[in-house]
Amino acid sequence: MISNILSFWAPGPYELLIILIVFAIPVVLVILFARLLLRNKRENVRLRLEVGKLADELEQKRKQKGGKENSSSDKSS
Repeated sequence: MISNILSFWAPGPYELLIILIVFAIPVVLVILFARLLLRNKRENVRLRLEVGKLADELEQKRKQKGGKENSSSDKSS
């Protein structure tokens, strides 16, 4: 009798499949989407830092090049 009562509340294979489709799969998809967003954010920050470094390096090169041109024009005068 007790086993009949307990088995009445236990989900069968079809119910488990429905529970899996309705609850588990969306939760897994949300978790994966959140991980992708975090990875994308970290990648954007890393790329922004790299672009900033390259911009600073380019500015230094331009200053060095500009300084050499000014000093050579001063010598010719």
